[in-house]
Amino acid sequence: MEQAELRFTHHAQLRMQQRKISRAEVEDVVSNYHTSYTDRGGNPILIGHPGGRRIKVVVKKGSSPLLVITVGD
Repeated sequence: MEQAELRFTHHAQLRMQQRKISRAEVEDVVSNYHTSYTDRGGNPILIGHPGGRRIKVVVKKGSSPLLVITVGD
């Protein structure tokens, strides 16, 4: 995926704060992920390693702009 405008759920913002994951790291994963698959609901799960740290980003299927549902490491 190329650089995209992102929106974040409250849950995603909370997880980013708890796990000390920056918006820039999430944007990097969305733009430069190396692995992707879907969850049971068809939502894309993107995995990348910005700065060497493994980060997983889940976005809502079909959302435009992309809606980040949750973020993990």
